Amino acid sequence: MGVTERVAEDLYILDTGMLGLERYGALYIVKAPNPAIIETGFSHTLDKTLQALDELKIRRQDVAYIMPTHVHLDHAGGTGHLAEACPNATVIVHEQGAPHVIDPTKLLESVQRAVGPLFPFYGTLKPTPKERVLSVKGGEVFHLGDGYEIEVIAAPGHAPHQVCFFERKLRGLFTADAAGIYRPWGAGLLLTTPPPAFHLEQSLETLARLKALHPKLLLYTHWGAHTDISLLDQYAQMLQDWVSEIERAKKTLTDDQAVKEHFVQRETPRLKEHYPELILRGEIEMNVQGVLLYLKRFRGIT
Repeated sequence: MGVTERVAEDLYILDTGMLGLERYGALYIVKAPNPAIIETGFSHTLDKTLQALDELKIRRQDVAYIMPTHVHLDHAGGTGHLAEACPNATVIVHEQGAPHVIDPTKLLESVQRAVGPLFPFYGTLKPTPKERVLSVKGGEVFHLGDGYEIEVIAAPGHAPHQVCFFERKLRGLFTADAAGIYRPWGAGLLLTTPPPAFHLEQSLETLARLKALHPKLLLYTHWGAHTDISLLDQYAQMLQDWVSEIERAKKTLTDDQAVKEHFVQRETPRLKEHYPELILRGEIEMNVQGVLLYLKRFRGIT
């Protein structure tokens, strides 16, 4: 049994083994004349990615594009390592994320603050030479050959440096974290609202922009290919409800840590069978903290 799974014509998914969980983190490979790798996983995903290329009979020197959707480490942590292994690939990254791919020092410090005890799971990020990086902001199109074209879609909200990618031939939308986490065999559709830059209104605008593309496939980094496009609307409603719930809790409890603990206690019974305890607490607290920062910055709730 191979390490990749075919999800559409010439499109393959690789389970990156994120946080030690099966089918939680993914990267995708488009096997075209100019092959593209969308997402990279963590830095320690490299060996598995190279195994996937070998399995698909894609020579490393033939990889044309490495395309992390944003510079959070579960999406871009392997960028520098993979660029080194695929010497002719151009790294496509949002203009706000590009400096962190070139010099990841500040990004790594920010990640450590955001994820706390989970940081050892996140690996590192090796610098990518500046000349290998192409900055984008949305609207650019990359031609892979055989009719495959990947359009860059600006997708702020989860992070200002996030883009989604839309493959026009398959009408496949690589959702990054803009549409949440979706594992129907697990806990279903889940939120991802991390610090330091979650923004509700931008997230909702992004979801509307993605819906207007009329995709046929939603290609989740977390996790897999799905045809239920109503997930975009469902996630928009979830985000609004989540922010409202945290705002109410903040006004009642006032102390940020008390708000986090409230949601840890509320969410843990529902999610504990799907996540190890340390990871679950860290993920819930991180998502609450992202909303608390948003409420402070944009609604004046301190």
